Amino acid sequence: MPPNSANPSIAKSDLKGLELAEHHFGPLLNPIRARQSAWTNYSINRLQTNEKYRTVVRVSGKDCEDDFDEDSDEDEYGYGVEPDDLWLSNSIKTCVAQIEEEMDLEVGTLMKCITILYDSTELDDEDPRSTDNIVRIYSPTSPMYIDVHFKYHCHERMSEIEWFYSLGYKIQRRPPATAGNINVIDKELGQGGPPDVHAHNGWQSICWAYYDDSNGNYGRNWHRVEVGKMGLCEEGVMDVHEILFGDLERPASTDAEAMLTYQRSLVRGIRLLLAAVGFLYEVACTDDEIDVEPRRVMLEGLSDRWVGRGIRNACGIRLTRDAEEEREGAQERREEAKGCNNSYDDSEDDEHYSSEDDEFKS
Repeated sequence: MPPNSANPSIAKSDLKGLELAEHHFGPLLNPIRARQSAWTNYSINRLQTNEKYRTVVRVSGKDCEDDFDEDSDEDEYGYGVEPDDLWLSNSIKTCVAQIEEEMDLEVGTLMKCITILYDSTELDDEDPRSTDNIVRIYSPTSPMYIDVHFKYHCHERMSEIEWFYSLGYKIQRRPPATAGNINVIDKELGQGGPPDVHAHNGWQSICWAYYDDSNGNYGRNWHRVEVGKMGLCEEGVMDVHEILFGDLERPASTDAEAMLTYQRSLVRGIRLLLAAVGFLYEVACTDDEIDVEPRRVMLEGLSDRWVGRGIRNACGIRLTRDAEEEREGAQERREEAKGCNNSYDDSEDDEHYSSEDDEFKS
């Protein structure tokens, strides 16, 4: 049986390849030339996955504008929908709309590319206490997609805070002509602590962190002992941009303005991955800009904005203040660790500790 006969909406059309993709998902964004079979498989995968799971908005541009308003608090049968079930889709719309505006794109150009494969969110007032979600970003440019996974927990108790998260992605350059399967994806993820979640089966870590409660760090003696790591590298951010928006030609290093535009484009690709799981990070790209962390989730456990710094450093931007903020961040983490350990020896630390060994250094 031909692969497209499994889907009536495809079977009744003689379209194939890029024409098929444009018919169902257009207008695409400067689509690349690729094999007809690649665009056909992409279209079948996207159609069947959208039928099986939940798109953030409907596909046509007009529907995207209509859908931009927050989701109704009633389902199709008129029953109430819990706020927990709406948080992710509403957050994605708000965050992705900002990136679309930055890129001068029509409303919905990127939003309609996002499908929520799995969402388990528990709110504490308006902010997530815990969320575990997997979304798929179908490229508007190439017959490929990126899966993004965010697992997060933050709960403040009387004398301490439980906090951990893992954020990662996986690129699929050759989508099969079948619907996505959340059970298969779940088995690919590591089942250990935050460092392990995106360390297997082609998954790439963006960043992870947690408050360490070992060595007696709990109860009244609790301190914010932050442990974490930035996983992005230059090769990774260029892959993400290539998949989402196509190849990006690197300008001459002597052209400062063109280089900054190039680097901002790389940063925006990573910010879109974050927006697809419901939050934005405003990453400073020049010395007169500042990093602005997400409003609803906590990616950094102390005052050091190491996530923003790590994103821009992976994209080739090194600000004048970055080195000093790295040192100050390392010192702050050292002081917190010292505070929860009464046997801590200052002289021993000065002798053995170096900011060069800090996990947060990018």
